[in-house]
Amino acid sequence: MAHPLLGLPPADATAGRPDAAVRLRSARARLAPLALEASLRIDPTFRARFDDLALRRILRDDDRHIEQLARALETGQERFVTDYGEHIVPIYRRRDIRMNDYVTILGGLREAALSVLPGEDAGPTTELIDRWIERVRHHRRLAGDHKGNSIVRLIWKGAGLGDDTVV
Repeated sequence: MAHPLLGLPPADATAGRPDAAVRLRSARARLAPLALEASLRIDPTFRARFDDLALRRILRDDDRHIEQLARALETGQERFVTDYGEHIVPIYRRRDIRMNDYVTILGGLREAALSVLPGEDAGPTTELIDRWIERVRHHRRLAGDHKGNSIVRLIWKGAGLGDDTVV
């Protein structure tokens, strides 16, 4: 893996599928709304959980997701999507976007990207997004992504029946 601080050369922009990257970048303005619509179609409760401002932020983020996917496709290195996925996790947590919703956003991105790319580029694109999702799914185990087990929470906090702090 090339790392500029170690003195290694930068990633070769012609090593992967540069034609697919050009297609993604040229259709970026059209793909971002398609990706958001696909996310809303995949999870119908998505719109109820997020207001218009949050959806506009997700739409803005989809533009960056497309650029990272294009960089990964043109160089053939998955680190452009997997490392980016790791870096955006704290940002989405601050915005109260669960990792399951992030996986839904990436599923919408997959549908939108495959609508632009031809058949021979569909396999590598799907593989990159699957690895991206696999990396993000690791963070679903952190607190805040689910309600948890109320019985275990009751026992863990001390199980005082008259205690208001248990709930």
